[in-house]
Amino acid sequence: MAACLAAMVVLVFSNVVMRYLFGTGIAEGEELARLCFVWLIFIGATLAVREHGHIGVDMVVRRMSPAVRRVCLLVNHALVLWALWMLGEGSWTMTMIGLDSVLPVTGISTAVFGAAGVFLAVTMSLILIADVWAVLSGRAGTLVDVSASAGHGE
Repeated sequence: MAACLAAMVVLVFSNVVMRYLFGTGIAEGEELARLCFVWLIFIGATLAVREHGHIGVDMVVRRMSPAVRRVCLLVNHALVLWALWMLGEGSWTMTMIGLDSVLPVTGISTAVFGAAGVFLAVTMSLILIADVWAVLSGRAGTLVDVSASAGHGE
């Protein structure tokens, strides 16, 4: 993620400076920055899932017993795994289609964009399957905890 972010900053900043000072820019910079942006977002989303860092609304969950929380978590993960299956299938199709086409300036295969979706679907699925296993085996004490949030006076 850091490499993608650094590359984006250098590419975009260089292009802005060159266009302002010299009236021209690095044509490849725009395509490479877009590619870095896509991969940065997909890697970041995967990392957030691994760290359980996505935003959650716990208004209802706070009132549930631990057993009901576990059931809801399992249903939630099953639905997310289904969505990831569909995302992965669509991304795989995009990757295969992209093998036959290239970006106009850099010549990089457009399959790299679809591959980001495949990466996301596979890695998030593995993380969620590990979470489900932890819940089913009883090792997921903190996985379903509800933390105090702003606005509750705690």
